[in-house]
Amino acid sequence: MSTHAAASADDPDGSAAEPPARRFDGPWLLVLAAAVGGWTVLYAIDWALLSAGTPAGAAVAFAHGYLLAPLATAAVLLDALSLDERGVADFGLFKWAYALASLAAPPVAVVYYAHREWLKPGDPDLLGGPT
Repeated sequence: MSTHAAASADDPDGSAAEPPARRFDGPWLLVLAAAVGGWTVLYAIDWALLSAGTPAGAAVAFAHGYLLAPLATAAVLLDALSLDERGVADFGLFKWAYALASLAAPPVAVVYYAHREWLKPGDPDLLGGPT
């Protein structure tokens, strides 16, 4: 299995091929960033501008509490599990601690990302370097 982009039959020089994806940067980082960013914005709006008894306040609270927080939790857990499955980095029990903490406060994902960068392997093949 290769993570490098390949040229198609209609593009022999490979100019239309995507740049190679790093194995350490999984697809869940984008989902995690969007969920945490959305949660932060909605939580700030809920805290600063909305009342709990209004329909708008209820809708925003529902969105950040029941949609974005579980999405951030799932993204943290799936990212950690995918890195472990590919043999890139193993978080051990920390992946569950980060997932549970991000269910209550998704900005905990910043700490997860710092831990993830700290565990980054020194092997350039795992990081999509030259082969």
